[in-house]
Amino acid sequence: MHTDDIIEAVGGMSRFQILMVVFILGPKMLMGWGMLIMSFAATTPDWWCLPATAPSVDETYGMNNVTFKLCPTSDNITCQVVYSQDKNTIVSGFNLVAAFSVNWQMFTVLRFLIGMMTGSLLVGCYPYLIEFLGRKFRPLASAIPVWVTGLCAFALSSWLRPDWSHQHIILAALHLPFFAGWFFVPESLHWLAVKGRTDEAEKVVDQMSRYNKREKPTNTLQLLKQVAEEEKSLRSSGSKYTYLDIYRGWSICWKSLIIQFVWACLSLVYYGISFGAGRLAGNLYLNIFLLGVVEVPTTVLTFFTNNKFGRKWTAVGFFAVATSAAFGVAIIAKTVSKDEQGVIINVLALVTKLGAGGAWAAYGLLASETYPTVIRNLGYGAANTAARLGGMIAPYVFAGGDGDLVVPFVIVGSTMAVCGVLSVVMKDTKDQPLADTMGGQVNTNGDVMMVAIQEDIENTEL
Repeated sequence: MHTDDIIEAVGGMSRFQILMVVFILGPKMLMGWGMLIMSFAATTPDWWCLPATAPSVDETYGMNNVTFKLCPTSDNITCQVVYSQDKNTIVSGFNLVAAFSVNWQMFTVLRFLIGMMTGSLLVGCYPYLIEFLGRKFRPLASAIPVWVTGLCAFALSSWLRPDWSHQHIILAALHLPFFAGWFFVPESLHWLAVKGRTDEAEKVVDQMSRYNKREKPTNTLQLLKQVAEEEKSLRSSGSKYTYLDIYRGWSICWKSLIIQFVWACLSLVYYGISFGAGRLAGNLYLNIFLLGVVEVPTTVLTFFTNNKFGRKWTAVGFFAVATSAAFGVAIIAKTVSKDEQGVIINVLALVTKLGAGGAWAAYGLLASETYPTVIRNLGYGAANTAARLGGMIAPYVFAGGDGDLVVPFVIVGSTMAVCGVLSVVMKDTKDQPLADTMGGQVNTNGDVMMVAIQEDIENTEL
């Protein structure tokens, strides 16, 4: 926990941190684009199965004739599938109204690699960034709407260029500028300290103080060595931390289980509604845009609510919003005629996603602050793994026949309610310094119990 004090001394939020936000959170904008690109790419454009003998698509075999969406099964009749030209998706590109198509295997493998790398980056970027920020500014990592900005940009891009392959090329090109971060983005100060690489850790402090034009504490190296010694004494056997450590001991085990369950439920709701944009009434591109932009004010709001009410109660509040809106969708879908329910259901679905997004922003911070540096990535990674499981379940929950929304949103409302109840028993991390080791201790006010450190920092600031 000494490293938190060093960061506060050299500037908890200044030029250096702004640079970190750009190069660490910037790519997260593109991750949202990459993960939800399938909400467009996998949609089915209008298609018609026309007899091969048809001279052309004319008034006789007009594309407004739904009869020709049924392909004859007789061996004596051959047909051709004709797609609407308003968009090019993988369905039209690989002819996926059939059981098999020519190059879908390559597409599947590459999408798997994109998903795997995106998942890896999501695990690392958030804990990595908060280890450079001061206590009051850690909520900023979840409050900057980079993810939803990526979704809105994707909606605009897919509307302007409705071609799945072009969207992937654009996405790849936008990643290139962020490779420049390799040359000056440093390793985590917290991580270097607990690994005993104190000289390198001090160089990171030098870099931070130079960028922020602040003097570092005179006993910086001493403090870093104290962190290294504490970790060394705790791990005298020399063994490495594993995922078992996030369940070792009841005090951390129950927190890990709740965090993972909540993340799985949030992913189920968030991606289920996002990928179900095509099932909502109205224009597909507008729905994708609205599902993204609705989170902007909510995400920004979490910076203030996290600091004012704490991470736990911020999450509970948003879970209440998501629960109410989800059950509202189910009630409207059951009681209001289909001609009149479209706009109402769209609004309530947006509010449900708004609640889930706000709760996730709060839980991202809560999860990162719950674990000490030595297992922070492990805990955050386990939560992300649970989230991926929820994301895999989502299509099945939202794949009800005939566009039925009652059952999916009853499931959504129920899971959000359970998450809200579980969140109440979680311990808040508001104003607590980031623990570096498994044995780190703080007092009830969250201040580091070392008077000498505080005095040195105060003298430095003067």
